[in-house]
Amino acid sequence: MDEKVLIVDDDANLLAGYERNLRNRFRLFTAEGPARGLWAVKELGPFMVVVADYKMPLLDGMQFLNAVRADSPDTVRIMLTGYADLSTVLDAINKGGFFRFLLKPCPMDDLKDAIQAGIEQHRLLMAERDLVEKTLKGTIKILTDTLSMVNPAAFSHSIRVSGLANRLAVEVGIEKPWEVECAAMLSQIGCVTLAGEIMHKKYYQEKLTPDEERMFSRHPQAGRHLLANIPRLERVAEAIAYQEKHFDGSGLPSDDRRGKDIPVAARLLKVVLDFDLLTAGRMAEERAIEEMRGRTGFYDPEMLAALEAELRNRRLQDDLVKWVIREVRVRDLGLGMRLVDDVKSVDGMLLVPRGFEVTYACKARLMNFAELNDVVEPVKVREKLPPVSPA
Repeated sequence: MDEKVLIVDDDANLLAGYERNLRNRFRLFTAEGPARGLWAVKELGPFMVVVADYKMPLLDGMQFLNAVRADSPDTVRIMLTGYADLSTVLDAINKGGFFRFLLKPCPMDDLKDAIQAGIEQHRLLMAERDLVEKTLKGTIKILTDTLSMVNPAAFSHSIRVSGLANRLAVEVGIEKPWEVECAAMLSQIGCVTLAGEIMHKKYYQEKLTPDEERMFSRHPQAGRHLLANIPRLERVAEAIAYQEKHFDGSGLPSDDRRGKDIPVAARLLKVVLDFDLLTAGRMAEERAIEEMRGRTGFYDPEMLAALEAELRNRRLQDDLVKWVIREVRVRDLGLGMRLVDDVKSVDGMLLVPRGFEVTYACKARLMNFAELNDVVEPVKVREKLPPVSPA
C-alpha cells in the first residue's frame, strides 16, 4: 500500500490549510464532507491513515470513521474535534477503536506527529499480519507435511475438514476464521504419537480395543502440547484440546466447561470432525446427519444447523456439475481430483486414503513411491467435467 493519507472535513478553508502544510510530508488527499470522504476511501484507497473532523453534516466523525473501518479495516483512524466532551472521547477510543483523538484547534506539528505515528502503527500491523500469514502458514505446512508421512489417514482427515471448517466459520460469523481453519488442519497433529494402525481402524470405523480407545482419546492433548510453544497459536491449541468435548459438558477433557464456555472453534471442530469420520466410512451424508442429530448433547445446535445448511448448498451446486470417474497413472494426477479408492504401496501400506483431494504434497508423495515402482497403479479418481456452454 502507498503511504497515502486522507483528511476529511466540511470546511474547505481548513482543508486548503492542511494541503499547504502537509503535502510536502505526506501523500495527501482531502475530501470535503463525509460523502466525498467515503467515495475517496472506495475509489482512491486504501489509505494508511484517515483523519476526520467530528462535527460534519449527515455523518458525524465517529459514524464516518466507523464506516471507513467497515470498508478498509486496516486503515488507522484519527478524529479531530472542537468539542472536549469526555464521553465522546472515551466512546471513540474504547468503542470505535480509534488511534488518536485530537482537539481543535490542533497545532500543525501535533497533527503531523499524529499522522506519522498512524503510519508507523499501520506498518506495525501489516508486519504482524505478514508474520502470521507467512511464518504461521509455513509452520503449519511443515507440521501437516510431517503428519502426512507419519500418519496418512490422520492427515487426510484433517485436510478434508479444513475447507469445510473455514466455510462454516465464515457462515456463523466467527471473528477469526483463519484460526478455525488452522485448528482443523492441525486437529490430528497429536496422532503422530499413535501407531498408524489405530488411526486406520478409527478412520474405517473399525472397533478399537479399550487400550486403543484410551490412546486415541489422548491425541487432542498431545496436539495441544505440541503447539503450546508456537506464538499466535495459543487459541488454536486450545481449540484442538477441546475438539472432543461435548456441548453438554461430557467428553474430554474432563472439566466443568460446557455449552458456550467451550471454545467456539472447538465446538465447530467437533461437528466437522465427527461428520467426516462418519462419511469416510462410506455412510451417506443424510444418514450421517441423522446419526449426529441422535447424539443428544454432543453438538452445539448452531454449528450442527450450519453444517446442514452448508451441505444443502453444496448439493445444489453439485447438481449443476457433472462428475466423471476414471483411472490415471500417478504422474497424471491433477490437483483437485478426489481419490475414489485407497492408494497403497505394493506391499499393502496405505499411502493416501480414499476421499482425499489431491494436493501438491499428496502428488509429490505418490510420485516418490511411483519412482521406486512401489505404488499400485492406476489410481481411480473422481473429477469435475468442465462446464459445457449452451449451443
